[in-house]
Amino acid sequence: MSVHDDLRSMALVNYGHFTSMRVDQGRVRGLARHLERLDRDARVVFGQGMSEDRVRAAVRAAIAGRTTPVYARANVFAAAFDPRSPESDVRPDLLISVGALPAADPAPLRVRTAGYQRDLPQVKHAGTFGLFYQRRIARKAGYDDVLFVNPDGMVCEGSTWNVCFLDGDTVVWPSAPVLPGIAMGLIQSGLTRAGLDYAVRPVSVAELAGFRAAFATNALSPVRPIAAIDEIDYKPDAEAVALLLRCHDRTPEERV
Repeated sequence: MSVHDDLRSMALVNYGHFTSMRVDQGRVRGLARHLERLDRDARVVFGQGMSEDRVRAAVRAAIAGRTTPVYARANVFAAAFDPRSPESDVRPDLLISVGALPAADPAPLRVRTAGYQRDLPQVKHAGTFGLFYQRRIARKAGYDDVLFVNPDGMVCEGSTWNVCFLDGDTVVWPSAPVLPGIAMGLIQSGLTRAGLDYAVRPVSVAELAGFRAAFATNALSPVRPIAAIDEIDYKPDAEAVALLLRCHDRTPEERV
């Protein structure tokens, strides 16, 4: 099957999952977590796993000759998937796309809350219409992005990022169903290695004003401060940003 056929299949049948990683000189921080995600999600979505060796070989081929940092997106789909018989388990296909990293933007985010929860939030799936639509209307209203709140009034996650808060000196992550982000996992692991406590608990919209600071985390931009959520302003905390980044970077990069 050609790349054209792969793209056509993904466009016409929007069923699959992916992960995006920063690759620098053939190395990825959190690579084991990306590989685990692809295998786990493939079992959920397609009934078959995605082997580590297959992903590594495909990424190596896609980044060959690249000398500057790039992002690589591993797209898992199935050309044999038939929407009329979705119960059939099919062998997943894999397509790696590579591109320039997004321009760094250190400016803190101003976000607004929106009532929304992704389908099957634990899977990084291709059903992105809802989250991009919510981001679109938030930006048209003058915000940078959107923070999702579930029907119970509990904070979940951002459009393409996880969120955490500072409650005094404790980092707090919402326990509502969310995508288990790679950066989130690396930061939590780094906090534990540093002997620092963090909490995973329900976070309601009503308590947002009581936090000292807020941060967005994802694989391509590990820690970005949040300046405001709706009408609640947070003071910049460069020391906390530096701490979270150090915790993120405690996990060494792995060669693809």
